[in-house]
Amino acid sequence: MPRHHTLLCTAFAVASLIFYSTLAFADISKGDSALAAGNITEAIAFYQSQESDILAKIKLAQVYMNFDLDEAEDWIELARKQDDQDPRMHYTRGSIMGQQAANSIFSALSYAGKSLDSFEQAVVLDPANINYQLGLLSFYVQAPSIAGGDLDKAKQVAQAITALDPIEGLKANIMVYTALKDKQGLDRLLQEGLAEHSDDPWFLFNAGMIKQNHQEYAQAIGLLSQVPQDAENEEYQQRYFSAQYQIGKTAILAQDFYPVGLAALDNYIANAAIGNGMPSIHWATFRKANIVQAMGDKVTAMQLYKSIQPNDDKQLKQALKKALKRLS
Repeated sequence: MPRHHTLLCTAFAVASLIFYSTLAFADISKGDSALAAGNITEAIAFYQSQESDILAKIKLAQVYMNFDLDEAEDWIELARKQDDQDPRMHYTRGSIMGQQAANSIFSALSYAGKSLDSFEQAVVLDPANINYQLGLLSFYVQAPSIAGGDLDKAKQVAQAITALDPIEGLKANIMVYTALKDKQGLDRLLQEGLAEHSDDPWFLFNAGMIKQNHQEYAQAIGLLSQVPQDAENEEYQQRYFSAQYQIGKTAILAQDFYPVGLAALDNYIANAAIGNGMPSIHWATFRKANIVQAMGDKVTAMQLYKSIQPNDDKQLKQALKKALKRLS
């Protein structure tokens, strides 16, 4: 796998962790609500109005990370100047520098070094934070050795995570076995996990995603469908609805299971309270349109595609453009 592609995988893996982190953030919920609703411009304006707060700078860096890495880098460096001992800043900086490395030719190794340094610093500053440990693990697992990737160190981090939380340690070891391309060992870990954590939404979701990545789509949908719903637990609810979204996406990837995928996406669109890291309603509507189109209803698919125009999501804009071109 090319070096820049590997680093990009690392960056995106860590980016997804950033938005799931349960950090002690200040009250900037207005910006968070705007972001969850897909109003990126409004969210940016609010965070900028609070830019004296280091958290607002970190949030701005996280937002810009999706479409303007240079701007993201500027904001996270401002946060670093304000407090270079803030582990939240280092965690976010690690992801931004990883993405910069992925998009650079001449400065890739320099950016990768900055990424690794920040992930390591986040762990040093707050070693009990599993998300920070997972960020460092993701780098060690996915980056090439010339850029600091190291599976032996990844194993050590996985052991540290296991000491903090056995189920998170199981997930960490699954990452390591995936990097080792040891499918037999990976299947063994999944079976052990299912035997011990068959009711854990986090494990079921991750096991389902592994099966999705392995193109074992029927098993993926089976596992994702088992993720329980708990209206009294916000984190469980977010994982449940994330699983519902992924059931829809899995149906698209499989080119099968369309009724199941459509029902899951309808559930997501109608009922999900979008939290940090969860796909927007626009994305869910786009996936629904994909399924409707695959089922032969081009008219409804076109209506759904048009219903999510315009939007501020650059990646979604590109996906929409391609979908509309195929439909026309």
